[in-house]
Amino acid sequence: MGLSNKAKNYIRKHHPKKSAAEMAGDLNVEEAEVQVFIDEIKEPLPLKKKILFYVITLSIPVLFFVAVEGILRSMDYMGNTDLFIDPEIPSDQYYIPNPNFTARYFFYTKTLPSPSIDVFLQEKPENGYRVFAMGGSSAAGYPYGFNGSFSRVVDDILTDAMPDREVEVVNVATSAISTYTLYDQVDEIIAQNPDAIMIYAGHNEFYGALGVGSNETLGGFPGFVRFYLELQQYKTFLLLREMIVSTGQWLAGGPENTEAKRTGGTLMERIIKDQAIPLNGTTHQMAMNQFQSNMSALISRFEAEGIPVYLSTIGSNEKDQPPFVSLDDNNLPPAEEVYQEALTSYNQGDIVGAKTEFTYAKDLDGLKFRAPSQVNHLIDSLAQSLQNTKLVPVQQVFEQESENGIIGNGLMLEHLHPNQKGYFLMGRTFAEAILQDLAASGTTDPVKLDLNTYFEEMHITEFDERVVYHQVKTLKQGFPFVTDGSAEPYQVDYNPTGVIDSLAFAMVHMDKRWDEAKVEVARYHITQNQTERALAEYYGLIRNQPWNESPYVFAARLLLDQNDFDRAEPLLEKAYQLNPQDAFITKMLGAVNLNQGNTEEAIRLLEESRRLNPQDPQTLYNLSGAYGTNREFEKALKAANEVSAINPNFPGIQQWKQQLTRIINSRRN
Repeated sequence: MGLSNKAKNYIRKHHPKKSAAEMAGDLNVEEAEVQVFIDEIKEPLPLKKKILFYVITLSIPVLFFVAVEGILRSMDYMGNTDLFIDPEIPSDQYYIPNPNFTARYFFYTKTLPSPSIDVFLQEKPENGYRVFAMGGSSAAGYPYGFNGSFSRVVDDILTDAMPDREVEVVNVATSAISTYTLYDQVDEIIAQNPDAIMIYAGHNEFYGALGVGSNETLGGFPGFVRFYLELQQYKTFLLLREMIVSTGQWLAGGPENTEAKRTGGTLMERIIKDQAIPLNGTTHQMAMNQFQSNMSALISRFEAEGIPVYLSTIGSNEKDQPPFVSLDDNNLPPAEEVYQEALTSYNQGDIVGAKTEFTYAKDLDGLKFRAPSQVNHLIDSLAQSLQNTKLVPVQQVFEQESENGIIGNGLMLEHLHPNQKGYFLMGRTFAEAILQDLAASGTTDPVKLDLNTYFEEMHITEFDERVVYHQVKTLKQGFPFVTDGSAEPYQVDYNPTGVIDSLAFAMVHMDKRWDEAKVEVARYHITQNQTERALAEYYGLIRNQPWNESPYVFAARLLLDQNDFDRAEPLLEKAYQLNPQDAFITKMLGAVNLNQGNTEEAIRLLEESRRLNPQDPQTLYNLSGAYGTNREFEKALKAANEVSAINPNFPGIQQWKQQLTRIINSRRN
């Protein structure tokens, strides 16, 4: 008689603790029957079934995270954080650095810095020469932005030096980032086939994103942090990061206090955790180790791809910027005391001693916004030790161009951001290094260029300088320049000095777009009969938006109003290259060619314009004139009749028709 299901269930439950004989007595069955069933249930699963069981078990959490990742990606959680995106301006053929890519690094600070809007082709041309600029806010050109960055100067020079190449210089530098961000950018930059890399970095190793003195820090172990950066490609990881950070901040201070910390104050103030970092202390050395490890790792990856790296020393304001924080340390003198000794030495004519003391005072500063001297020593060492890396001596050039060889307000706007001259010197120095290597390798013939002329080619106008004024004024009214927070913001009762200053103020404090303000400034200059100043604004727009035909047209129209056809023509030619399907551009370019005696080309362009806009009487009138100049009088009269049909009162049309009729009749007779 077999065991019942009830008996089997009893045996399954109790066989680990009871013997077969005990369970047989409890169930009133034969012991042999119980033992047989025990042997059956103890028999191991076949290997294939066991493997399948473990695979299914392990797959459950994996499939769960795959599903979550898919859902988050479909929701576009945290947006697109790729380094490059398609801006669709004016078509899908370009990339720009992604304004949102820094969301990868700032998990505490919610107001994110963003890179430039340098546009480059998605498909690199066969004759392309592509350079990427990397670094922090100084590399990005703060507070000028746009046309003030050193990379734009490099672009200008290389474009003229290599007229047979399609030069693209793309700046991915961003405020408040450390070398961890630079390291994380490498693979995406390599994917864009660069021919060279320019790096100006080192001031942000303490307080930049993931720096050792930052609120965004993950500790002082570069290998671990770089592994963390690898995980950020997954949306699930970003979600978990946000949940952990938000929970921790909530527990630390409540929701209102948390949000104030994340969004209040300047970016400089929000990102700082440690304001007292002694020279050569533990945190200082961690930052130096971090800088050396990350820079060596990222440059080695470029070198493995055969991409040359131009690595620059960095400068800061030593003479005219007192230390922000002076620490009491038994082993080291206070920074402020050393700075005052430097001023005394300088005023007494001891320039050599003053220079040493100014540098030492900067290094002693407990608030590490300015990189200590050791960073430049590490940069020099890296350039010497890595095969395809060239040192670019920007700091030394700054010193050469500074009074008595000490960097101060002559080149710096505040503690470390250069003025226009400083950014120009940066660009010129990088360009010289690249041109030397290009000439030595035979990539391009040496070209004699007067590099100093490119200062004016930056097209920094009075409006741009007023923007800088308001940017710096805003910066200096907050931490670390003002620490008590008692001063009322200057913009509360600021009275602009005029139209230009008013527009600059609106851009900085009222979110007015830079390009929109530039157009308004140009129009104001036109009302004041200041043609060249208006053109300077348009040229600045052209330099910043070479893909946009509008500023070319604005400038060309202004020049045509002055009958300056020679200067208008290249602007119209470029606008036509960008948008050959624009009736207005083809019309104006046709008129210019007609004026210059290029009748056949004028007819071709005006015919294009008529096809695009057959009801424009000005186009038809110019086309009639072009046919008449080319002695095609019947075609000229036909076009003239079209003009009068659209607008019988068009200036000069009736007289022109009569003249053409007489010519045609005389030819027939």
